[in-house]
Amino acid sequence: MPLKFNYSFIKRQQEPFYIFYPERLKKKIRIFNENFSGEVLYAVKANPSKFIIEILLKKGINSFDVASLNEVKLIKKISPNAKIFFMNPVKSRNSIKKAYKNYNVRNFAIDSLDEIKKIQEETNFAKDLNIHLRLAIPNKFSAISLSNKFGVKEINAPQLLEYIKKEFFKVGICFHVGSQCMNPIAYKIAIEISKKIIKRSGVKINFFNIGGGFPVFYPGYKDFCLDDYFNQINDYILNLDDDNFLNTKLLAEPGRSIVSECMSMIVKVNLRKKNKLYINDGIYGSLNNAGYLGFNYPVKLFGREDKKSKFEPFIFYGPTCDSRDFMPGPFYLPDSINEGDWIEIEHMGAYTMTMKTKFNGFFEKYNVFTI
Repeated sequence: MPLKFNYSFIKRQQEPFYIFYPERLKKKIRIFNENFSGEVLYAVKANPSKFIIEILLKKGINSFDVASLNEVKLIKKISPNAKIFFMNPVKSRNSIKKAYKNYNVRNFAIDSLDEIKKIQEETNFAKDLNIHLRLAIPNKFSAISLSNKFGVKEINAPQLLEYIKKEFFKVGICFHVGSQCMNPIAYKIAIEISKKIIKRSGVKINFFNIGGGFPVFYPGYKDFCLDDYFNQINDYILNLDDDNFLNTKLLAEPGRSIVSECMSMIVKVNLRKKNKLYINDGIYGSLNNAGYLGFNYPVKLFGREDKKSKFEPFIFYGPTCDSRDFMPGPFYLPDSINEGDWIEIEHMGAYTMTMKTKFNGFFEKYNVFTI
């Protein structure tokens, strides 16, 4: 577990570090548990930290969306009885075989006939599998499109569903509307496409997985209410009067939305040049999304107050020698900020610790503290 933070520590600290807010995580878990009418599968890739997983388990989330054998091993080590959904549509033969035989994984996603055949061969044509067909779904309402790499097209999906039903135990449909989806209507569109495919195939569906995509707040994005997403999904699913959906289990794979707000990153200003702040973390560390995706995280001074200065827009440069180590923001901070000051970058719980590298010898280790 993270260490308890003491402000005297900041005087000795030179490297960037994280602050963990456990109550924020518990609040988000509660929101999904109380408002989503199906089963929540936490997307491990968003943040695989042991202390995160342990709280999820304590608060009733015992199912996990994984993308690799190492994520399978991680979850099973923490919770041997956890339910694993191997939702990467293209997997190595070795990971399929070991996940099935060594870790009791029975749920696999696919988007092609070749992947189905791999799974059959590596599980010795097992009949106790749940195969989830990944559909190609429009991602036009999302900040990050996930529609190019995976997904079977609508015209080809019914035939694959028929094959899965013939060869396997249970059948699932899954899709992803894209990360940071800013309009709940995206789920309605995806459900409509799924419904047409299922009706054409005539296959009864055991699992219906609406994926992730639930948004979090970043400056520059329009306001949203998660209730609108839950209402759109729950109402539309409940109104499906199709026999092919009878006794179907509803699933979702939230990641970013659950963990983003529960962690902040604390970075130090190494130098100021007018509106440019050179900080000790960057795109090769935990700020990948701020650089490559232009996410404008909420920021504030950490360790001191300044109620008199006006706020100015700043851009960030990371500590490496690469000029692409740049985060455009704008990040609004007091105009008194200078070398030696610390900045709290909020909403850094998702896709930060997992994206870091060791480029230029930086970002070797991050301490995590609880406030």
